[in-house]
Amino acid sequence: MSKSNPQPFFKFGRVFFSGEPTIAPDKILFQPLGNHVGNVRQLARKWQDDNFSLERVIEGINLHDKAKPQTFKIRVETNKQGEFTKYTYSFKGHRFKVDEPQNLWVQSLARGHHDYSTKEIIKDTYQLKKDPEYQKIFSKDPLQYAKELYILEMCDQIEAELACRVIGDDEQAKSRTFMDFTITKGTSEDSNHRVFYLDPYPFKEPTITLNFRSWTYNLSDEDKNQLQQLHENGKDKELGSKLNTLVKEWWKKNEHTISEDRAITAIIKPDNSNTYSPSEKSENAILWWYRELANFQPNPMQEEVFQTMVENQHPAFILKAPTGVGKFEAIIIPFLAMLSTKEDRPRLIIPLPARSLLEDQKQRCEKYLKQFSLLHKGREVSLVIDTGTEMNRYVYLDGEVKSRNNSRRHLYKGDIILTTIDKFIYRYFGYGDKQKSFIFPYRIHHGNTLICFDEAHTYDDISFTNFCTLVKALYEAGRSLVLMTATLSQNHLERFDYLADNMIDYIDVQDNLEKLNNFYQQILKQDYSNLKQFEWVDDIVYDVKEPTNFQQKLTSIALAEWNSNPSHRIIVSVETVKDAIAIYEKIKQTLNIKSSGENEFLFLYHGRLSDIPKTSHYSRTNLYQRLKERDENDQAYILVTTSAIEVGCDLNSTRLITQLCNPESLIQRAGRCNRKGNVEDAKIIVIGNNIPEFVNTLSEAELEDYKTILKGLHDQNFDPKAIMNCVSTKQTIDDYRVVELFSLLQDYVYNADLTCQSAHEKGLVITRSWTPSVTLVYDDGKQGDSLEKIVKESPQIQVPIDRLILKKNNEGNYTNQYANVSVYEWIYDKEETRYKLEPLKYWGCAYSKDMVIKVCAVQEGARSDSFEPYSYNHELGFKDLPGVFIKWRPDGYQERLQYNPTKDRAVVINYTSALTQD
Repeated sequence: MSKSNPQPFFKFGRVFFSGEPTIAPDKILFQPLGNHVGNVRQLARKWQDDNFSLERVIEGINLHDKAKPQTFKIRVETNKQGEFTKYTYSFKGHRFKVDEPQNLWVQSLARGHHDYSTKEIIKDTYQLKKDPEYQKIFSKDPLQYAKELYILEMCDQIEAELACRVIGDDEQAKSRTFMDFTITKGTSEDSNHRVFYLDPYPFKEPTITLNFRSWTYNLSDEDKNQLQQLHENGKDKELGSKLNTLVKEWWKKNEHTISEDRAITAIIKPDNSNTYSPSEKSENAILWWYRELANFQPNPMQEEVFQTMVENQHPAFILKAPTGVGKFEAIIIPFLAMLSTKEDRPRLIIPLPARSLLEDQKQRCEKYLKQFSLLHKGREVSLVIDTGTEMNRYVYLDGEVKSRNNSRRHLYKGDIILTTIDKFIYRYFGYGDKQKSFIFPYRIHHGNTLICFDEAHTYDDISFTNFCTLVKALYEAGRSLVLMTATLSQNHLERFDYLADNMIDYIDVQDNLEKLNNFYQQILKQDYSNLKQFEWVDDIVYDVKEPTNFQQKLTSIALAEWNSNPSHRIIVSVETVKDAIAIYEKIKQTLNIKSSGENEFLFLYHGRLSDIPKTSHYSRTNLYQRLKERDENDQAYILVTTSAIEVGCDLNSTRLITQLCNPESLIQRAGRCNRKGNVEDAKIIVIGNNIPEFVNTLSEAELEDYKTILKGLHDQNFDPKAIMNCVSTKQTIDDYRVVELFSLLQDYVYNADLTCQSAHEKGLVITRSWTPSVTLVYDDGKQGDSLEKIVKESPQIQVPIDRLILKKNNEGNYTNQYANVSVYEWIYDKEETRYKLEPLKYWGCAYSKDMVIKVCAVQEGARSDSFEPYSYNHELGFKDLPGVFIKWRPDGYQERLQYNPTKDRAVVINYTSALTQD
């Protein structure tokens, strides 16, 4: 405590308002500060990991709450109408008023608790590294300070939740979801003795006993009347101040006579009631786990991966295997086996190349987590979805979804985390909520974390540069890594030469491929495995400006296949959203489909469908679930789609009808046809003799070779190996600016190099393109007047900002301008400590602006009566994109866009141009 401040007489460590919130409570409970600190100290002494300084952490614990008494205050929370909701309490600022010991590390621990932000931890680490002795510590482990601070926080929060449960405030206990533990109540207890199970259990001793003491303030009738009188006079906002005065007067009068009237013992134990060990099985452990969790027999590739993962403390390898052979299961099943048997509870992070893949992978994860929770009755397991638009934590217990936590503060507290490569890089560099944000880097780099990059072959250009740099950084940090791919080219594989000796290859190693094929044919009796007749319709040219002829031809072929067999499961895949919508509508019109219903068999799926609101019949989640149900039940369907469903989706169609595309894309799309090897007459039909220029990756010579291979396969069985030989062999040229930016952020976050701080503060994380994305929201006028509610609950997608540039026709008129289009940005309100949406007002860099474009259905308030309001169809998604910005002349490396909120005012934003455009 600062020596300049007088010694306060309050000794409270925590306050409890037991029971339902009420204006005039009967009693308030107080935990002595010394009791809290003593319990936290006891937990730290029993911490299992020895790779930290116990002495430093203990000193930090002794100091961390010392200034609480002088900052203690009772507060009241009210609703928007100023009406009472509940009482709470605060020790705001106490961590900044601690004594200043000679040991700077201890002082940093004491002041750093409850913040754990990226900026604060890096600042503290930078100061500590100035000491030569500490510099030696950081040279061995750059995250040593973050680790010790985390241990202090864990012990503090475990004690805090137990205190809430024991002394009497379960609601307060629920707020601690961001820490890495779950506490469940045991059955053995009496009035002074309670048992709790802690999972995971990070302590050395099998049982820990803590004593919780408390004082009770029984409010007098006069006290209650004073509070009630304020309420009756409409002064609910003054209730906190009044109760604060009453509490302090009570303590001042009674501090020398008051005694601790409650003492309860809490016993903490690990939850070992349902632990399975493969060594205890009378049968092969691998077969047992696959049977129990997935109900199928593992193939040779899956068996090899299982052994590699469970036998290595830090596995790092490339898994190369054909589409449809269960690479995802090859990782998740052994992970769950380790989750069941390892004391240091592992975590699996799966960054995916596209958000469209998340829905399928979420359903597969959920299936296995439910089954896992049935094996471990009473044990919670969790799945985190983190994409930016969705940040949810799902908890599974006894085979059911127990809860869905919508809080943005899940902070990777999950057994499995599904995310995108973009968001994962964002988290890798410690971006997130201002508090606790460094938990992302800490948990990513924790020794028990396995990071599996699925569909590694799908990255290109900037995303591939970031992908390579990220994987190398994780490998050099000693992280457990898996790269899964079906079509990663040799040129790309060479970028991961450090993993070459650990490759599990079931594509190019002939013996492995034969073992895999024999398994499906002889063991699983899949007589038609790898059988797909191939047909190439090469007499049509795709013209992006006049695609009608192509659309009609593809529609005719799809309908012919449908009419030939009404039980067909048909996937129609094209390159653009507009083509997909046009073909879908033509099929719908021809088949006279009026509306969706129970027998729905025609589906449209693309990247501009919104997943908000989740309850919508046409949300991506609901749509995909209905499609999967039909597919799994072998019911007929026609799916019209884009590359949004190209990789990672577990569909088993009988027909694939696709626009001519790049060879790697064709292999991926073919993987959705006869995936289970049970379709006798599966067929792949490719249409067109040219690849659209905006997606083509082949040179002229490579394209001709590709066409030659396709011609040779006509009326033959589809051969993915022959197609793989056509994948472009051109070398990837890294954008040196992306490499340098990654290096700057890496040095700032992991080496505490403050010279790189400005890059981090700008939020400049280029993950896929130099062109930033914005959120496009459609407001149908049904969500009310609250802008935040409209943005939260209305249909929306992420769009590159250059797709929203105004376009002129030959007459000089804008062809994509609509009425009622407004631009907003999220601004942090320091007074309210939250982000708020405000109209875009200020010029500046697009990377530092989180922009929202709102388009409305109604004319009211339109900027110009000469434009039609935007027309949105939930079934079709965002078919057209509105023009919002005027493109200015570039300024060197800078692209510039102008937005005119009014006729008399303009806002200009800029961003960096791509390397190919320099």
